[in-house]
Amino acid sequence: MKRILFLIISLVSLFHTSASAQHVRPVFGFPASEPGYSLGVSACYAAQIGDWIVVAGGCNFPTPGKKTYYAGIYAAPVDGDVLNWRLVGMLPEPAAYGVTVVSGDSLLFIGGNNSTHALKSVYSIHLDGVGGRACVKRLADLPCTVDNMAVAQSKDNVFVVGGNHDGKPSADVLALNLNAANPSWSNIGSMPGSARVQPVAAALDGKLYVWGGFYANGDRSEVHTDGSCMNIATGKWTSVAAPKSVEGCEMTLAGGIAWAFNGKIYATGGVNKDIFLDAISGRYERVKQADYLNQPISWYRFSGNLYEYDVLSEAWVKTRFADKGLARAGAQMVVTQKGCFYIGGELKPALRTPQIVVLQDLE
Repeated sequence: MKRILFLIISLVSLFHTSASAQHVRPVFGFPASEPGYSLGVSACYAAQIGDWIVVAGGCNFPTPGKKTYYAGIYAAPVDGDVLNWRLVGMLPEPAAYGVTVVSGDSLLFIGGNNSTHALKSVYSIHLDGVGGRACVKRLADLPCTVDNMAVAQSKDNVFVVGGNHDGKPSADVLALNLNAANPSWSNIGSMPGSARVQPVAAALDGKLYVWGGFYANGDRSEVHTDGSCMNIATGKWTSVAAPKSVEGCEMTLAGGIAWAFNGKIYATGGVNKDIFLDAISGRYERVKQADYLNQPISWYRFSGNLYEYDVLSEAWVKTRFADKGLARAGAQMVVTQKGCFYIGGELKPALRTPQIVVLQDLE
């Protein structure tokens, strides 16, 4: 017990020292009902229903070299510095690398994959009663399997962007009108340029924004830094600049997360462009392939920058700070009235984290 208290105090001290000035604070508690889940997961489904944060699925490596996928659906009330999670249901099958949107008092878990196949399924998740059991209902399938994509929502319109479509990297955008009499998915065309796997996306003021992502194809591999913006009414695309670090370096958002909040778009996390490109291209000039997963966390240089995009000026605001608590890939962001909850993800390839931090006082 003394050892546990010492670890908690040490973690609080670490976060307080590094993040207090930047409005980033730790929240304790992570789902633990499924064996191995408490180690932390990446690429889970996550969003808010009422006063509850809901997390489901995800994957990690409880046994080195063996990826495990999960099916549990967990809920915790948004209250204080501790999240008390309960297992409220199960997905029809283990899954990760899909996306989540809010539809009224329900969540939609869209696509993803697991250890055997990719998914085209879309599930509606509703909590029966106050934090009660999760009711799971299957909705209209995607037109193809989709995983490792981004998602954005503009009023009743949902946009699934990039990722792998039927197992192949894609630049296509799929759309769904939640308010239609019989909602069904349609392919509304492609983003400019090559495919984007694990991009980020956000929608605001009638526009869909996409940044980052990667395309693994040997010597032709790319890790994108720039972005594209689609006018939702006209379908016209324009180019958008890349975010920059505190030091002013152009950054990728591949593997990161973006979200709309208070009339602006924020983004954080993601891999390091040069290190990741060296690996996915198969060159491995920085370190031998056999040693790639064995480097310390700091070597991979995941981004902890907090980026802010001003849609009025159509430009990124100068990045003000970076924080180690944000330096992850595959994390999820759940926006609530009590702050933006940054959940799980990986600190480096194959190493997940159960850490949850909250960003507050974003302006």
